[in-house]
Amino acid sequence: MSLLDKIIKKYEQKNKEIKKMLDPEKKYLIEFQKTGKKQICIYENKKLIIVGDYTFYGIYQYQTKLWIWASSIPGVDKSNIKKINLIKKLNHLFESDNNEKINFYYQLLTQDVIQITDEKILEWIPELLIYLSDEIYCFTPINNEGNMQFITLKKVNEKYI
Repeated sequence: MSLLDKIIKKYEQKNKEIKKMLDPEKKYLIEFQKTGKKQICIYENKKLIIVGDYTFYGIYQYQTKLWIWASSIPGVDKSNIKKINLIKKLNHLFESDNNEKINFYYQLLTQDVIQITDEKILEWIPELLIYLSDEIYCFTPINNEGNMQFITLKKVNEKYI
């Protein structure tokens, strides 16, 4: 099985698991918990449905067409930076292939900032993050500055479904 097949298989498996709790086709409100815990709250129609641990991986700025790893954003939690650095060290998995997607993954993992002019490529990033992190799901909400955020749900702590 090729590396791309493994990435897609894991992503589809994780999507199947999350469908037991969430509908990936719906847009959910995601808020960062205001207490000392590093958790996100996921709402559907103002109703809290999940509270869980998360990792913030980065943003895509539509205006500049730049992907920026969260480790390059001031004020990001050290645990996020450590997780990102571990993920980026796996770039060697993508070195020896001429496939367009594999090449993109290699570039993404070896740079702090990368220009992405084709928005279809943005769909590839959650697949990679889920594959390398083995986390549950990747949300891509738009923040108040108009940037797409890449936030994974690591662990579900509370369910209200």
